[in-house]
Amino acid sequence: MVRFGGIVILGLLLFSCVEPSTPAVTVETVEQPVDSTAVDSNQSSLLSLEVYSGLIHSEQRVLLIDMRKPDDFEEGHIPGAHRIWRNHIQSADYDYGGMAADRERMESLLDSLGATAETMVVVYDAKGGCDAARFWWLLKMYGHPDVALLDGGWQAWKQSGKYAETGTPKAPIREGFSFRNEVDRSSYVGLNRLIHATVDSTVILVDTRTLDEFTGAFMKKGAVRAGHIPGAIHYDWGNAVEMGQSWMLKPLDDIQHDLTELGITPEKQIITYCHTGVRSAHTTFVLSELLGYENVKNYDGSWTEWSHMDLLPIAMDVEQE
Repeated sequence: MVRFGGIVILGLLLFSCVEPSTPAVTVETVEQPVDSTAVDSNQSSLLSLEVYSGLIHSEQRVLLIDMRKPDDFEEGHIPGAHRIWRNHIQSADYDYGGMAADRERMESLLDSLGATAETMVVVYDAKGGCDAARFWWLLKMYGHPDVALLDGGWQAWKQSGKYAETGTPKAPIREGFSFRNEVDRSSYVGLNRLIHATVDSTVILVDTRTLDEFTGAFMKKGAVRAGHIPGAIHYDWGNAVEMGQSWMLKPLDDIQHDLTELGITPEKQIITYCHTGVRSAHTTFVLSELLGYENVKNYDGSWTEWSHMDLLPIAMDVEQE
């Protein structure tokens, strides 16, 4: 069922402002063949535990980021890690939460962690990589290309039996971090452009939340209406991860098969979204960094922002009382 809040999207298009474009830079990535049977341990944007262990003993300067809550971090974390949480990378300028922090705030955050323009940033969490992917997405957009996810994150580290540190590390020495490149919004979509995309037949909109969120049977805190954006395809981001097992990425052949069944193929223009652009950042990472899709964007505000816009339509697969 589709519910309209008093005006159709086409009418909104006549009055919506086009977001200012920002000069893009070319970000070099290592392509992963779509027919690979497993994630390549040498993939520059996704590191196995073995590759990471070798990296920290090399001459490369590495900053390890733990994307978990304070109590979890203090109870145990990968040696050398520094903790941040979602509130550190969110803007406070909106009536709803989850929007991306601006570039200056991200520079200050990285400076507080002792990063430099030459530092390689490695990020992990305990959820299969969605929080880590949000951080990856922001850093890539703001001009720091040397960032990677640790495959399996904290869960894989624990399962490996490796040593864990406890407590809170000392604050690093600030070295005046600034992003080396210009902003690259090639993987970013804001509300105005998203509205245009919903009536563009060449664009596939992918909802990466749970099925209950998609149908409207469940609404997470922060949203004010349940359902999904009309025309969206449902693909749960967690389908790409061995959830509850290794917590690592599934073989790429398996991921590609599931996507192809849904019509989410490399030649398409794809926009992902979730609740606040976190889980969808992971799907953006998988599609663009690992499967080589060339036109993938993440809707920053995602369902939380869309649900707050009373005039925007919603679709539901269940009736609400």
